[in-house]
Amino acid sequence: MIIGVVIGLTFLFGFGDVLNLALRLGVPAWVAPLVAPAVDLSILGLLLGTRHLALTGASPDVLRSARRLLIFASVVTLALNVAEPLVAGEFGKAAFDAVGPLLLIGWSEVGPGLLRAIGATSRAPAAPRSRST
Repeated sequence: MIIGVVIGLTFLFGFGDVLNLALRLGVPAWVAPLVAPAVDLSILGLLLGTRHLALTGASPDVLRSARRLLIFASVVTLALNVAEPLVAGEFGKAAFDAVGPLLLIGWSEVGPGLLRAIGATSRAPAAPRSRST
């Protein structure tokens, strides 16, 4: 759920930046608002897929290609979010706009292992408590 919230907030955060960049580049007005959702929905699908695979015990080899595509899509999101302020010379805004995509990159790297570890600890039997008399 937390990963979904991060993606949702990143989507809302970056939508305007990507739209402004697309319009500045001369992308038709009906296409410009479609770019950010396409990338973000790709990321969402990949995160959900890797989550499912990690929770079902898939090997790291199985997760590797999905994680590579996830990192690529996250880097694309980063580039789309910071391009407009970088071109305008607004380096502080570019750094601020980089926060969401960098979180996605971090979650894509940490998420599968974290989910596997959480799944392993929730399946492990709890140690019996000793009663003090």
